[in-house]
Amino acid sequence: MLGKVLIYGTVLFGFFSVVFFLLANWKEQKIFQKIGETFYYAMTFTVISASIYLLYNILIHNFQFTYIWEYSSTELHDYFLFASFYSGQEGSFTLWMLTLTILGLIFYWRTKNKDYQSLAMAIFTSIIFFIALILIFKSPFEYVWETFASENLQVGFTPPNGRGLNPILQNYWITIHPPILFIGYSLMAIPYTYALTALIRKDYKTWVEAVMPWTLVGTAILGLGIMLGGFWAYETLGWGGFWAWDPVENSSLIPWIIAVAFIHTLIVQKRTNALIKTNLLLGLLSFIFVVYATFLTRSGILGETSVHSFVTPGALVYNMLVIFQIVYLGFGVIFILIRFKDINKYIGKKGMSVATREYSVTLGSIVMLALAAVVIIGTSWPAFAEIFGQKKVAIDPSNYDKFGSIFAIIFLILNAISTYQKWISGKIQDFASKLLLPIGVSLLVVIAFYFLELDNINFLLLTFATFFALITNLEYLVRVAIKNPKTMGAYISHFGVAILILGAVISGVYSTTKQMRLKKNETKSQFGYNFTFVDFHQIETEFHDREKYKYNIKIEKDNSVSFASPIVYWSDFNDKQSPFLEPGISTNIAKDVYLSPKAIEQDLNIPHIDLMKEQSKKNPIDSSFSVSVVTFIMDKNTAMMGDRVLLNTVVKYDFGNDDNRLDTLQSLLDPNSWESMPEWKNIKNTNIDISMTKLIRDLADVKNTRAVLSFKDSTKPMPEPIDIFTFDITIKPFINLVWLGTIILVAGFFVALPRYSKNNKNNIAKE
Repeated sequence: MLGKVLIYGTVLFGFFSVVFFLLANWKEQKIFQKIGETFYYAMTFTVISASIYLLYNILIHNFQFTYIWEYSSTELHDYFLFASFYSGQEGSFTLWMLTLTILGLIFYWRTKNKDYQSLAMAIFTSIIFFIALILIFKSPFEYVWETFASENLQVGFTPPNGRGLNPILQNYWITIHPPILFIGYSLMAIPYTYALTALIRKDYKTWVEAVMPWTLVGTAILGLGIMLGGFWAYETLGWGGFWAWDPVENSSLIPWIIAVAFIHTLIVQKRTNALIKTNLLLGLLSFIFVVYATFLTRSGILGETSVHSFVTPGALVYNMLVIFQIVYLGFGVIFILIRFKDINKYIGKKGMSVATREYSVTLGSIVMLALAAVVIIGTSWPAFAEIFGQKKVAIDPSNYDKFGSIFAIIFLILNAISTYQKWISGKIQDFASKLLLPIGVSLLVVIAFYFLELDNINFLLLTFATFFALITNLEYLVRVAIKNPKTMGAYISHFGVAILILGAVISGVYSTTKQMRLKKNETKSQFGYNFTFVDFHQIETEFHDREKYKYNIKIEKDNSVSFASPIVYWSDFNDKQSPFLEPGISTNIAKDVYLSPKAIEQDLNIPHIDLMKEQSKKNPIDSSFSVSVVTFIMDKNTAMMGDRVLLNTVVKYDFGNDDNRLDTLQSLLDPNSWESMPEWKNIKNTNIDISMTKLIRDLADVKNTRAVLSFKDSTKPMPEPIDIFTFDITIKPFINLVWLGTIILVAGFFVALPRYSKNNKNNIAKE
């Protein structure tokens, strides 16, 4: 009951805070401002209290709450219990509400004594109010007897344990990636707030100064969160990549791309007084597409096309998410239309020259927005299909790669050229000669790749553009570090983008994969490495809801030894119906050796032969007689014995001198693998036992179907079985450039912050 009261309190306090902040803006009276502030503090108290109350109940395993029962259990590590706070829909909305509320406090204090503070806080607080309203209908504090009313559970019933967290999510990254992502989402509300405030107050210029630092921080944190998710996928899912163009992945990428374009167009407006309408629109869209991402991931509309999507939240919450988008987009569109003519008064008459930096930066922003449009269309395709009654199918990821590579080439070339261009008064002769050296070096790199038989035109063009941008930004970085370090931020980020793309291109083109099947203590070679299956052992034995095994593979090359340890485990989460697989990675500067588990099995470690019908082979233990398969008999009435297939194999023993004997071997085969545990039968007058242990089926030609016959000496104990581990080996060259590029990219945003701070707003040097 307390949790629900706190959520209702949040809605109530949030509503009155919005009302009184609006009155303060309208009436321009301090008393209304003070009351709005008081209600905001009261709302902050209820939001923080509700969050603490939820986390407390998770930690004490109070499974009376349906949300806690669904996403936690007594078998979870403490840090996974913390992560279960936001692992479901209700918890993720609560985390978003919490981060927004705390950010709102910082925003309020930072805008103190500004004449737009009341209006801005009314807009920002309304977002928190709306999320709290959703939590009334999708509450983390609903009891199990309320959720499962049809089960007639008694009030106060407490399940003995929870379902637990999806094993795929049980990785340390879940404690890092989602909170960072939600902080980024929350920060995107600031540009929206500033843009709408500017439109309402007809302040089309000064808001640019105020919004830039917030946008830089928000874009940096959101970008970091997105790439950490990519690293999480690379480290955990086992397919060897970091970005699959999954619709839910894309939904977080869209607002980030828009925010990056927004930063560049803000710079153009600061320099030239152009793109005023563009900036107002992009400021609005940077948050609108956060809301859209929320709708896509939490409405259930992508459930059939994305591995990340949440389940359907119900019609009411679905409709509220739709209204959320319409309301906040509607406000922005309405005020842009109302102020359209008024904005024109503030736009300079002079157009942009092709040779100027503002032209290249604007064109680069258009390219980024075009990429965002492609991603939006592709990501939204399942939603469009549902509207028109078609089957929901995700767009093939190769389409994103095609468009993405084209846009990346254009963007990188524009970025390189703009580095040497001047603002406003730029001319071609100012920069043309400076481009000769980076163009020449980039062409030499492309020629080298071409002679390495990498003649794909898209790859060569992307390689040229990447090195072109790398060289120009590095050269400029060296110069500005000496002259004016405060201007380094942009070039650091651009350098990081080029490094990231270079890593993605090289690791993608040069990656090679082979499958290997190793017996325990066996060594095989591949890609110049020796791989040895050393051992395996069970881990996390203190938990009873899983069987988790680590398989240790020794990797040797040129007297260098490393280990990679893929993981295979079974969990009660899916009733142990199929295993969960995690890769093992051996990392060094030049490349990753990526081992993705595929199968585990045991070899009986006994002699065996495989025979087609009427084919004869010598007994592998006693070569004095031969064995052949006469026929297979399957009685349709008794073929299925539980979950096994009953098969009789008629064999013939040929001892010579017309001494031939027929025998029937009975096997219970797994219908998936067509394997069987040995059902031993003694070969009369010998010390040899025989069993049919596997059927190798040829569906194209039944005549080629073979039986695997196993043999053992009946006078000796059964030998210990041999463990066999099958895994894919992928060599990922220079994949670390992707992670390095991300770090450099994000660092550039933070380095740029002081340049756009309050103390430097009138002292911005030329880039």
